[in-house]
Amino acid sequence: MWYSGNKTGVLSIAEQRLQQDTNDIAGLILKMDYQIEFVELNAVSNTMQRVLGVGSQVTTTNFAAAFSLVQSDIDHLLQMLPIYPTNEIAADIAKASIANKPLTSGYAIKALQDDGFFQ
Repeated sequence: MWYSGNKTGVLSIAEQRLQQDTNDIAGLILKMDYQIEFVELNAVSNTMQRVLGVGSQVTTTNFAAAFSLVQSDIDHLLQMLPIYPTNEIAADIAKASIANKPLTSGYAIKALQDDGFFQ
């Protein structure tokens, strides 16, 4: 869905999951990726903090192994947010809708799938 360009559909899935459980790690990761892609700077740092807090409690084998990369990616992005060039925001938002781009944290979603999280 994301790869085909239906990123609002992915956000809708994330929001549905989070309505059912505000600590749904898959919903939080999908929401975070949407906010990163569409440069929602005011919201993404809060979502990243939620991913770190909730994700640190997930103990399934594959996700726990992938979580250090999630942490490192988020730490890097949190450092970059304050210096994000505001003159590039509009162009980056326009690029966000382009299809054939992988989900930024697709590896984390794959780890959750491999752990049976979606069954």
